[in-house]
Amino acid sequence: MTTNGSTPPLDAWQVESMRVTVFPSDVVPVEQSWWDDTIGVPAETVTSRSKAGQYQAEGDFEARRLRLQIQPGRIDWSVTPIIKAEDELTPVLGPLPDVLTSLSKVVSPWLSLAPEMKRLAFGATLLQPVENGPAGYALIQKYLHRLHPDLDGASDFFYQINRPRPSGTQVPGLRINRLMRWSVQVAQRMALTLGGGGAVTRNLGEETACRLELDINTAPDFPGLLPAEHLTVILHEMMEFGREIAQKGDVR
Repeated sequence: MTTNGSTPPLDAWQVESMRVTVFPSDVVPVEQSWWDDTIGVPAETVTSRSKAGQYQAEGDFEARRLRLQIQPGRIDWSVTPIIKAEDELTPVLGPLPDVLTSLSKVVSPWLSLAPEMKRLAFGATLLQPVENGPAGYALIQKYLHRLHPDLDGASDFFYQINRPRPSGTQVPGLRINRLMRWSVQVAQRMALTLGGGGAVTRNLGEETACRLELDINTAPDFPGLLPAEHLTVILHEMMEFGREIAQKGDVR
């Protein structure tokens, strides 16, 4: 089933990781109550190094691992899979639309607590499983329809491009970078079993997927600070740009 006759539906993309990054305008104290105020329950683990300006809190959120990380010059909210010992396939977070909704539930309300910032970014790594390498290159050609690459019999293909756009928000002069990286990933699946005779490794074959890495961010040449009253709208616009690229491919 496809939505436009050429590319699979949006939920064919599985999320390997996803983040929202803030670049504050000033030093941020690590003594923050952001996790408790946003999530409503204490984090499972907290690591704080005040002198180094580093802080990390994490815990499970909607069957995913949520992390808040503060370090000099940036703040990250990110989600990664919960790793289980019995996993034999590459662990993923779930379909792209579901993970976008989940992370937005956290970051959107937190933006009202966030410090003044120079830049805001949204990033994700997406995987779309395919049968083998040739099938992956055949699929990636559909997303790169403007480029018309000849990938018949190809290997080690990697395509990266930034297609900036003016922001559709009410922030004069704001541009959004839309950096995308396309490739086909081939990984070996292995299983490790511990027994009386020691560790035994089993080769479970190859796992192949189209890989899309997104880095969507406010352009660094924007003067001054991002207006606090527009932060949520800017974030949602960047997430929508990510959805558009995942659905339509390399579009201007």
